[in-house]
Amino acid sequence: MTFFQSIKYFLRVIFFPNSLRTMEWKMLKLVNKDRKDAGLAPLMMQDDLRDVARKHSQDMARKDYFEHENTKGQTPFDRLDEARVTDIIAGENLAKIKGYKNAVQQAEIGLMNSPGHKANILHDEYNVVGIGVIKSTDGTYYYTQNFARRDLIFTKKISKKVNLKKGLRLQGETLVNVNKIIYQVKKQIGQRDILNEGIERLKNKNFDFIVHFKNTGFFDVLIYTNKDEDGDNFKIANKFEVRVKKTLFW
Repeated sequence: MTFFQSIKYFLRVIFFPNSLRTMEWKMLKLVNKDRKDAGLAPLMMQDDLRDVARKHSQDMARKDYFEHENTKGQTPFDRLDEARVTDIIAGENLAKIKGYKNAVQQAEIGLMNSPGHKANILHDEYNVVGIGVIKSTDGTYYYTQNFARRDLIFTKKISKKVNLKKGLRLQGETLVNVNKIIYQVKKQIGQRDILNEGIERLKNKNFDFIVHFKNTGFFDVLIYTNKDEDGDNFKIANKFEVRVKKTLFW
């Protein structure tokens, strides 16, 4: 938790101790305690991941199922992609519980007793999470945890549609120490050839640059970050698809 997230948590515990939103923050505290016990850094709550998590918990509660794949056939990665969450490394945990006074604590205990779920909670590359808690009409609590490794925080959701002349403007700030950002534009459907490329050198935590396109069509945009000021050890951080057209009419 950040300082401001900690303040938000304590205020919620005082004024809204039994609300679903407070339960989300309580679960974050438990997740971070488990990570601290394992010698790992704490996770930060992210609103976009939390929105995806809440929607899946709500869908499971409303339709009475308990699966990573929803009734539309969407996987966790499909749901993140639909929400324009572009982080490359991500994972999901689910829990379902009823009849316990301390439901959040029991849910986290259950997740930590499951090897696969525990591996997500203690994944050393994750640094952010979104937790969504929903209570069904029969009193069952549904929990979704969406984890990710995030180097960059984008100010606005990345558009699916881009004007060829204007390009795609990406703005935001770095969550970790980043010295350089490289973007690559590739033709969709797995083509390896790079159609366009650019590099941005950062002097502070903020970034603001334009991704340019040479033609119209569907393209994959890949974002790489470098934490070494003098090196070229870039790692892919984000990937997303855009449709580029000449006009503003789609």
